Amino acid sequence: MSSSISTQQAQPGQQDWRAEARRWVRRQRILYTMLGIYAVLSLMWFVIDMADGTENLWFFWPMFGTGIVVAVTSVVLLGVGGLFGADWETRQFERYRQRYGDTDRPE
Repeated sequence: MSSSISTQQAQPGQQDWRAEARRWVRRQRILYTMLGIYAVLSLMWFVIDMADGTENLWFFWPMFGTGIVVAVTSVVLLGVGGLFGADWETRQFERYRQRYGDTDRPE
């Protein structure tokens, strides 16, 4: 009976790893959703511009602006280049703990 209880309880290190894996998958899901929305919007802007009938092409401007937003969001979500990745989060957490100790809130 004790063996079944010990297999069900996860070790603290394993729980941290699983939580980090869940965060990573959630961030990927958000990014893929944003990329899908970006693709649909880009196609919509292109179709509207082509159906417009004017010779002035404007569809690439909203694609460019929205593409910048998607790129910045991908850096924030996935930590591309190490800017805001898991290491940064750990460093900030440790810095906070050193500053305020193990108390719940700073006073």
